[in-house]
Amino acid sequence: MRPHHLVLDLGGVLFHFDHAHRLRRLADAFALPTDRVDALLWRSGFSADCDSGTYPHAAEIRDHIRAATGFTGGDDDLDAAWCSAFRPDHAVRPSLERHRGSRPLALFTNNGPLEQEALLRLYPTMFDGFDHLLFSHRLGHRKPDPAAFDAAAKQLGACPDDILFIDDSGANIDAARAAGWTAHHFQSRESLEQALALECSNATARGVQA
Repeated sequence: MRPHHLVLDLGGVLFHFDHAHRLRRLADAFALPTDRVDALLWRSGFSADCDSGTYPHAAEIRDHIRAATGFTGGDDDLDAAWCSAFRPDHAVRPSLERHRGSRPLALFTNNGPLEQEALLRLYPTMFDGFDHLLFSHRLGHRKPDPAAFDAAAKQLGACPDDILFIDDSGANIDAARAAGWTAHHFQSRESLEQALALECSNATARGVQA
């Protein structure tokens, strides 16, 4: 049997990810240096806390950002700047479309409630066809923590060897394999196609041997 569930990362696979661009956007919005923004919102551990579920609601995150930075603009402007690290990779969608319906499709990402709320609102078509959206703030753990992979598999109702995982992070790939998942390192749409084709080929070979 081939892995039944196809699980993809968000930033770096379904979306291009550029944290430096986000820092510049936020720095412009807050009228602060980029290093100060990074210190207040990332090096402080705040962003990681958001990803881990410390702040369960997007409104709480906006309130904290405003208190930390003095930002007085609207929610839409804040959301757009906060999520500006993410740019849809439209080249990946056709590969997913070809596999829609053939196996359950899930997203597994280290992100908090603000990203979940804003990205689904800003780019709804990028999430079409996903059966599961596994955001770390709901799982209570972040990749590459082994507990994150255990929680994700539980949410999917899947055994580890029933999951094919695609991620751009080597650390996450290693953790997934340690958890018993089949995992492939994403580098481009072509690498995704190769991973999917390889799994089909392996499944055929296993069927012949059986």
